[in-house]
Amino acid sequence: MQLKLYNLIESTEVLGPYNRFAIWTQGCPFSCMSCMTPNSQSLEGGKDYNIFQLADMIINNIKIEGLTITGGEPFIQIEALIILLKKVKEKRDIGVIVYSGYTLEEINYSETKQELLKYIDILIDGKYIDSLNDDISLRGSSNQNIYQLTNRYSKIFEQYYNIRQRNIELYLNKTELMVAGIPKQERLDKFRERGVIA
Repeated sequence: MQLKLYNLIESTEVLGPYNRFAIWTQGCPFSCMSCMTPNSQSLEGGKDYNIFQLADMIINNIKIEGLTITGGEPFIQIEALIILLKKVKEKRDIGVIVYSGYTLEEINYSETKQELLKYIDILIDGKYIDSLNDDISLRGSSNQNIYQLTNRYSKIFEQYYNIRQRNIELYLNKTELMVAGIPKQERLDKFRERGVIA
């Protein structure tokens, strides 16, 4: 089985607590204005990854504590993600953070979507709204909620979330500059002025 990804980073410090493996799924139904990764929206783009090979990459990466899944919209490839997370957690106890444009209420309407929640420690929900970007850490805009679905990160949660601090990392691949993390509004505006992001 395949999982279509826009990108992956094998170790990052800007998408949640500790070092994390990060994947950006390909395809999104929301088309949020000023999306950080507009090239991840099309269902036709991205690269196919074998789920079992990807699981092995995550399991065998000794640098990481957890996995962050963003997009694109992760929940439109839900069956593949359930298999991936099940395979990973059978071999290694890692933390899982997911960003979704769907709200938790919308997710709970679907039994299939609820199944994915069983593997998630933190869910950041809701569409990105550029006018509500308030520079709070690890979420894009104030309409989005950060849910601790387990107590895995409860002791260190306040060190990372709901504070006025944002960090980013920049990655250059063959065709574009990839921004990992959520820039401060001022930096985001400069990136747009210079054409770094749309």
